[in-house]
Amino acid sequence: MKIPDHEFPERTARVQQAMRANNLDVLLAFSTESEPAHVRYLSDYWPSFETAAVLIPASGEPALLIGPESGTFAAARSKIANQIRLMDFRESSQPNYPGATLPQWEDVLSQYKASRIGIAGWDMFPHSMMANLRKAVPSAEILNADEVIRSVTLRKSASELSCLREAARISELGFRAVREEIRPGMTEAQLAGIAVGAMMANGAEAVGYPVWCCSGPNTRQAISRPTHRAVQEGEIIHFSVGAKVAGYSASVGRPVVLGSCPDDTRKFLQTGLDAMRMTIDLMRAGTVAGEVARTVHGWIRDQGFGQTILYGPAHGCGQMECEFPFVETSSTFELAADMVFMVDVFLADDHHGFRWEDGIVVRDGAAEELSSYGREFTILEVRP
Repeated sequence: MKIPDHEFPERTARVQQAMRANNLDVLLAFSTESEPAHVRYLSDYWPSFETAAVLIPASGEPALLIGPESGTFAAARSKIANQIRLMDFRESSQPNYPGATLPQWEDVLSQYKASRIGIAGWDMFPHSMMANLRKAVPSAEILNADEVIRSVTLRKSASELSCLREAARISELGFRAVREEIRPGMTEAQLAGIAVGAMMANGAEAVGYPVWCCSGPNTRQAISRPTHRAVQEGEIIHFSVGAKVAGYSASVGRPVVLGSCPDDTRKFLQTGLDAMRMTIDLMRAGTVAGEVARTVHGWIRDQGFGQTILYGPAHGCGQMECEFPFVETSSTFELAADMVFMVDVFLADDHHGFRWEDGIVVRDGAAEELSSYGREFTILEVRP
């Protein structure tokens, strides 16, 4: 499963069209190893340790900007032939590389005579790199260009959807593995490891995000990492499991309980599950995203759980498992066919929490559901 080679120059051409509409001479699409979306989307390159950017002129060929150590790595996988090593993209430990003779920003940008430069990945772009860029082109206007990239990536191609479907399938296998293996006394880290192993064994190139299992009081954490806490009977144990395939990430979020489940916990979990089903039903092309969030959150409040809402109930998904845009009560955009979202209902009170999460593709009618395995109220028998 991969993105076909011809799609990468087509993506660059669409970005250039959006650049010209915004009067940009040059766009720098910046990425890190933990947030690789822009660079991977345009080049299929995913930096390791170092950072990277794709330099796109309003017309002409793009260039991949990489750090001093990544030359052979980038040559092996980038779909952009022109690769330029710059010191600014070195790893964060800041080695000096004595004797290295690398080009400067002035050398790279001189051929473009750019008066308006856009930065995609604006909020990640390092201060030191921005300072060097401004020094190199003091007369140029440097602008936030995140919307330029978003206008191109919001709706997914057929090949992107195929990758997301495969990522969702493998994510389900990760959750299935922990569901089959879980026992009281196993640690959160052990269980997360089972999920990771199952996904990598079944075709994932990596995890889509740091996979976690959190249990008991740790389930109150909206963003978490597994610990060495042993899971116990009668408590919520939450799994967020996601695979990455050809750069595209999915997720399956599920709470489970071992043994008996208290009635108040059962009601809490059922409310979240019903809210998830409601969200999936409402996610249809032409619907204003804020209307979905207001309807779902209003229903949760009517059930007596309004104080447990943190965000959502959905967010974009593609190269990143959580990417622009969020579906929230302030959202004004309309849902459109071929947009992909994670329906992500996270609720937490002072004692515990949980997440129900699955991917969907927006359609004119009912959404296409990327995953559904285990989307049920799950109380597992305690096994020896």
